[in-house]
Amino acid sequence: MTVVELKEKLIAKINSTNDIELLDELSWIIDLEEPNREPHIISQGELEAVREALEQTKNGQYISDEEANSQIDAWLKK
Repeated sequence: MTVVELKEKLIAKINSTNDIELLDELSWIIDLEEPNREPHIISQGELEAVREALEQTKNGQYISDEEANSQIDAWLKK
C-alpha cells in the first residue's frame, strides 16, 4: 500500500466513524508529534490496573506472547 493509499484509507475511516473513543485516540496519537502536548493523566482505575498487573508479574502470573497468541487464535475459532 502506498502512502497516498494509506492516507486515503485513514481519511475515509475517520470521515465514516462516529466513535468518539476512536477519534480521541487518533487525535492523541497525531498530537504525539507536537512538542507542547500535555501529558496523559491516568485515571484511578488505570492506576489500579497497572499496579495489579505489576503485582501479578512479580508473582509469576503471566503467559508468554506466544501462549497469548495461541489462546487468542483458539478463542477466535470458537
